[in-house]
Amino acid sequence: MQQEIEATPILAKLSRLDRFLPIWIITAMVFGIFIGRKFPALQDLINSIKIGQTSLPIALGLLLMMYPVLARVKYEEMSRVTRDRRL
Repeated sequence: MQQEIEATPILAKLSRLDRFLPIWIITAMVFGIFIGRKFPALQDLINSIKIGQTSLPIALGLLLMMYPVLARVKYEEMSRVTRDRRL
């Protein structure tokens, strides 16, 4: 059994979100630095929202970031799903 070599480049197989992931990450980092410099009191506010030793904003951010991956969300299907009002 011979493996077929696919002629489609890997980049063409990736979704738009995946193709531009480095740009999204760098943009988020720059935005975070900008917000931190513009509103220095924000750090104290975020640090004040804790349950025990766990920062609630960071825990919620991690959950929002990891949930789609763990739930195997198919971003290419999002427009179809959001159009269906029965859901």
